Amino acid sequence: MNMKKVQRLLATMAVGLTLSLTAEAGTHAWLPLLKSTSPTEPISQRYDPPTGYHRVAAEPHSFAAWLRTLPIRTDRMNVLSYKDEPLNRPSAGIVAIDVGDRDLMQCADSIIRLHAEYLWAYGRQNEAAYRFTSGDETQWADWVSGERFQINGSGVTRTKGKPRTASHAVYRRWLDLVFTYAGTRSLARDAARPSVDAAVEPGEFYVDAGSPGHAVIVLDVVTNGSGVRLGLLGQGFMPAEDIHVLRSSLAIDGVWFRLPDREEEVLPTPSWKPFGASSRRRLH
Repeated sequence: MNMKKVQRLLATMAVGLTLSLTAEAGTHAWLPLLKSTSPTEPISQRYDPPTGYHRVAAEPHSFAAWLRTLPIRTDRMNVLSYKDEPLNRPSAGIVAIDVGDRDLMQCADSIIRLHAEYLWAYGRQNEAAYRFTSGDETQWADWVSGERFQINGSGVTRTKGKPRTASHAVYRRWLDLVFTYAGTRSLARDAARPSVDAAVEPGEFYVDAGSPGHAVIVLDVVTNGSGVRLGLLGQGFMPAEDIHVLRSSLAIDGVWFRLPDREEEVLPTPSWKPFGASSRRRLH
C-alpha cells in the first residue's frame, strides 16, 4: 500500500465515528433544492492531507466535523453564477449546495449559509440568529413566530404577523432576508474573535469588511508533527455563485493554505488581497 493510501485510511479511521454520527442527523436538507443531481464526495474523501500531515481532531456534532461531510461535486469544478453563467474563478471543487435565483448569497452570505445549515442538521435551528449591517438582529425563532421587518434606508421596524411554517424551505427564505441585509461589515463586527495565539479550527473564517469586502471560510484543517497548520479554504463571491474550494499555486497540493499563527503573518488567497491574522472570526 502506498503512502497516500495509508494516509487516507488513517484519516478515514480518525473521522469515521464523527462522519457516522453526522450521517445519522440528515445533514444536507438543501439537496432537494438543487436544479439537478450530480455525483459527489464529502470533503474528507475528496481532499487528502498532504504528505506528512493529518486532519486535526473534530468533536462529534461540531461545525468542524459537519463541514467535512459537505458534498463536493465530482462532475465539474467550474463556477456558475446564480444565473448559471460560467465565471472565471480559482476553483478546486464545487460544494453541491443551491445558490438561489437572486444575487444574494455572496461571500459573507455563503459563510452564514453553511453555519445555518449546520444548525439545522442537528435540530438547533432555533439558535440561528444573525445581524444586519444596521446592527439589528433577526432570529429564526422570531421569524417563525411571525416577525416581519419594514426596512427604510438604515432604519428597521419590527411588526407582528401570522406565524410561519417551521420547514426547511421557509428557513431558506429567511436566509435570503439575512443575505439581503447582512455582509462583511456585520460579520466582522459581530462574530467572535479567536485569539491569534489559538490554533485555527475548521469553521473559522477570515473577513475583510468593506463595500465591497470579502471573506473566506476554513473548511478543513490539517497539521504535521511540527504543529504547522494548513487550511482548505472555501468562498462565495460576487455575483452570487457556487461556493467553491480555492486553489492556488501558493498552496500545498494546490489547495492547502498555510494558516497564520502569528499576528504579523497573513493569509494570501487568489481572489483578494492577503487577510491579516487579526481578521479571523468564528460564529458561535
